Amino acid sequence: MLRFLLLASAFSLIFFTACTKEPVLPPLLEGPQTLTGTVLPATISTAHRGTHLLKQASGDVAYLESTTVNLREFQGRSTALRGHFERNIDPSDLPVLVVESVVSSEETVREWSSYALSLHAQVPTRWGISGTGSAFAFIPVGSLSPLVRVEMIAEKPLPSGIALSVGGGKAIRFLDELSGEQHIAVERAGGYLEFAFTPQREDDLEQARTEWLAFLRSLRIGGIGATGSSSRAAVSSQSAGFREGQPCGGIAGILCPSGSYCAITDLEQNIGVCKKIE
Repeated sequence: MLRFLLLASAFSLIFFTACTKEPVLPPLLEGPQTLTGTVLPATISTAHRGTHLLKQASGDVAYLESTTVNLREFQGRSTALRGHFERNIDPSDLPVLVVESVVSSEETVREWSSYALSLHAQVPTRWGISGTGSAFAFIPVGSLSPLVRVEMIAEKPLPSGIALSVGGGKAIRFLDELSGEQHIAVERAGGYLEFAFTPQREDDLEQARTEWLAFLRSLRIGGIGATGSSSRAAVSSQSAGFREGQPCGGIAGILCPSGSYCAITDLEQNIGVCKKIE
């Protein structure tokens, strides 16, 4: 009986060891590699390397990082990147392509203007445009619902919310609790311009968010300054001057003034506060 128990224990130990053995990871491709896909921002995290992701039709294939290429310039664009692979912090996670150069990048945006609203912007080629006059809707291909809406709201003050600057003008960001829509209201003579972002029905939320931020940064808005001249929108707080602890990052991509940086305090929402560079 004792011999039987000893044999059973031995077999159990062998079985347990076999089941818990760490899987053998496939080797990384060595040497220079060229990959093509859509560049998307990655969630900021201490659990993985990489500031961006490279997405192909099959899904995410690699994290991206670079000290020589500004990957933000290629967000949302189909891009061929050249570099070499390295393991991530967790070896079982997606590998990291350390980007050394850009081979090619396709333009995925087109110019759009509205004379009535004094607006000019770059919009993704996959966005269809509907509307005239004081209201427009941007509807992605294959969708029945607008992803972004633009409308002139006349004779009303700016709503309450988070203050920021868009196109050199005073703006407010606020959330509609009922619909989940994100809104940016830009003050101008006779009311304000309202931009509404509704990504809830999008299959690829990360791509929708990237396109929304790129759209905001490309905006040129007339009629918001004292001279009524257009200025290029970088969704930025730089014109307001530096104030220690002022908010930055977030869905609107608020930047810090020159000489300071955004210290992230909420990794999930990519929200932080501005601090001086020592």
